[in-house]
Amino acid sequence: MKKSILNLGRALNKADQMQISGGTTAATYCASYHYHGLCFGPVPGCQPCGAIDGYPYARTCTLIHQSCESEGGFPTPF
Repeated sequence: MKKSILNLGRALNKADQMQISGGTTAATYCASYHYHGLCFGPVPGCQPCGAIDGYPYARTCTLIHQSCESEGGFPTPF
């Protein structure tokens, strides 16, 4: 009982968060993308514009070169 009361104020780690939410969250994906420096466009080290569909939530939290949108590389997010 004492141990469960002490755990009330502790921060949840990623495994705990995933267990509660039922899977991987947008924040988890975005944190991974930022950590790995994921970007899209005709820039060395970036993924091609068309590859964004293979990365969940990438449209909302990664760097996207303006040519991807102007060239019609993918539709703009709604």
